[in-house]
Amino acid sequence: MLRSEFPSMKNFEEAGSRLLERAVDPTRWGLMVRRVTVDNCCRVGRVQVCATVDIMPTLDTYLRVSFKGPGLSPMDAAEYLEKVLSARFPFVPNAEWFVEIDARKWIHFSRRYTRPRLEA
Repeated sequence: MLRSEFPSMKNFEEAGSRLLERAVDPTRWGLMVRRVTVDNCCRVGRVQVCATVDIMPTLDTYLRVSFKGPGLSPMDAAEYLEKVLSARFPFVPNAEWFVEIDARKWIHFSRRYTRPRLEA
């Protein structure tokens, strides 16, 4: 998919409002599918933003917010993450986010979305 096909948003707060509303809808959750689609991605300026809730094989759920852009550093992406989350969640600076940079230069932030499943 070409970058120009993604909807364009004015700022990261607007992007967060749109993307997180869709991502937290349980009907859109999937098994660790890292597909970038028009439904879960948009762009703000030259930066692409993607948000999903992934279901692991253990049935744990993780919120994933990803960024890609020319010259984008993990520190810049962390600032954008705070703005994206402000639309829906309070940002807690000391919360544990797992950060990953993949071969396609996407910077992924993920953390547990729901509590661990109950075990008897």
